[in-house]
Amino acid sequence: MADTFIGGMGHAGSPIRVAASMAETFARLPSAADRRQLRLIVGVLGRRSGTFLLTGRPVPFYRWPRARRVKVMAAWSTSRLTFRRQLFQVFKRLSLLAFLGDTEADGSNPVWPEIGYPGPVSAPPPMPKLIRTTTLDGDTTLTCDAVVVGSGAGGGVVAAELASAGKDVIVLEEGGYYNEADFNQLELAMMRKLYYQGGFAATADGAIALLAGGCLGGGTVVNYTTSFRSPDWLRHEWAADHGLAAFASDEYTASMDAVYERLGVNLDHSRVSARERVLERGLRRLGWHAGTMPRNVQGCTQDARCGFCGYGCQIGAKQSTLKTYLMDAYNRRARIIVNCSVDRVVIENGRAVGVRATVRQPEMPAFTLIVRSRAVVAAAGAIATPALLQRSGVRSPAVGRWLRLHPATAVSGIFDETIRPWEGTLQAVYSDEFVDLDGQHFGPKIESAPLHPALLALVTPWQEPNHYRTLMRELPRLSLTGILLRDSGAGRVTTRDGAARVEYRLSRRDLGHMRKGIEVGARILEAAGAKEIFTSQAAFVAYRPGQRGGIDAFMDDVDRHGYGPGQMGYVSFHQMGSCRMGNDPQTSVIGPDHQAHEVKGLFVADGSAFPSASGVNPMITIMAMAHRASRFIAAAC
Repeated sequence: MADTFIGGMGHAGSPIRVAASMAETFARLPSAADRRQLRLIVGVLGRRSGTFLLTGRPVPFYRWPRARRVKVMAAWSTSRLTFRRQLFQVFKRLSLLAFLGDTEADGSNPVWPEIGYPGPVSAPPPMPKLIRTTTLDGDTTLTCDAVVVGSGAGGGVVAAELASAGKDVIVLEEGGYYNEADFNQLELAMMRKLYYQGGFAATADGAIALLAGGCLGGGTVVNYTTSFRSPDWLRHEWAADHGLAAFASDEYTASMDAVYERLGVNLDHSRVSARERVLERGLRRLGWHAGTMPRNVQGCTQDARCGFCGYGCQIGAKQSTLKTYLMDAYNRRARIIVNCSVDRVVIENGRAVGVRATVRQPEMPAFTLIVRSRAVVAAAGAIATPALLQRSGVRSPAVGRWLRLHPATAVSGIFDETIRPWEGTLQAVYSDEFVDLDGQHFGPKIESAPLHPALLALVTPWQEPNHYRTLMRELPRLSLTGILLRDSGAGRVTTRDGAARVEYRLSRRDLGHMRKGIEVGARILEAAGAKEIFTSQAAFVAYRPGQRGGIDAFMDDVDRHGYGPGQMGYVSFHQMGSCRMGNDPQTSVIGPDHQAHEVKGLFVADGSAFPSASGVNPMITIMAMAHRASRFIAAAC
């Protein structure tokens, strides 16, 4: 399968290296059912009978000549049968992510010179770790006032505020602790260390890649530093439509102000990179809104290294919770335990009294940790938090429902000029020209992002190796417009073997808004001077400015090739709403005080608490909510 997708790219040993990396990714999947399913599919293709069932040809797939294998995979990519498109996407992502992101023993990748990508541009600095995490050597029981599950935007803030209030706090983080000395700018290595499920999480149908933090500091370590305040219209919506008056209050404003001050959010570190000069140029030529990103950075050099900051900031400029709130908590004697998976919340007589967890430390057998506490704070993110509550037997009918993902896609443009899109400020420019298409604040937000080969592999169309090689060789001259959609529809989180399972489909209304975003993205790139524009669809749907029919004909072609699972490449960087706040226990999990309706002493303080999608990058809103929540949690413990 690796040989099918990468063809003659790289060198003779590349398929073997990629296959080994694919097998390692299999082993890292958290759900035993998912691992069994993938191995079953591979096994089926390895047998005559199985290959016959899937392809109609009674010869094991690996015995086929490459040209025939390529032809079958290309047919699956646009098949009318959803399950074939899904299989294609799984194997494409596994193989190309490994091919473009993994490295040889010396840290090099044989294809990088061919596509003009430099790989790491600077070595990690020898920076000591300032937090001394609590280490355990066997089954242990600890006690505290509050145990916080998760250490990102929500958990980090709660831990600091509770510790500041004099509470004895324990923070449990499933991922490891990494800092500047570990951020080596190698894509696949950093994705495996820093991202949830190693960067390979996706919805159950494989249609949407789910990117979230999976290390100490969570998403604040890997996000793009974009720091939008909660919009006034959102605060009014939550107050008026969901009965949550606090969001329209001075109290919530004060929490946002406190977070802004602690993170040092500013507009002084938004130097526009070559990649975003293209976006800005297109917006201004069309007369559309172009705004400057507020960012939580201090002393950011905004140079070539900054484009790698999605894999950790080497210079320590990003004011993640590692640099701010977790340090505050640690300096006030909070205990922090990493590599710790919380299995369930311990509930006695309708009250949360602690958690039961499994600790997996390097070169040691796994062991059990029990934490007894007066309050439990679930802040593991909108995918892991509802799964935790479900494993714990929380019976609220709303747990896992109303999940929002801000589904995103991209339109890419190839230019005559050299852009080197992996360099420069993470995000400096955005457009809100189309965020309110229906008078209810639903519509696409236009942003950009650094382009590195492995991440680009998620959305770049593959038809056959030679065509893919041609596209990847254009990487130095590539830029994109990212379409970030505030979704009105919703998905659901359930559990399978105890692991989270995400079910989500874009609603008809959201598909209409996504179509508009793709059209807008193409017009921006055309106005900016792109010589060729293409979508993130499985089929190669492209447009050359000036061709017959213009963008209207291009959009007809986009429509023909579809927006459904496996037809369009989608990514979610923001997960929200799966344990939402409200007053009705039938339609919400927690009340205005962040405490669960069904279980006293159990609080939720992360993006899962959102009543609806925020429409903006959610970090500041999560932190402000957590800041406010800490007052109620402190009173309970």
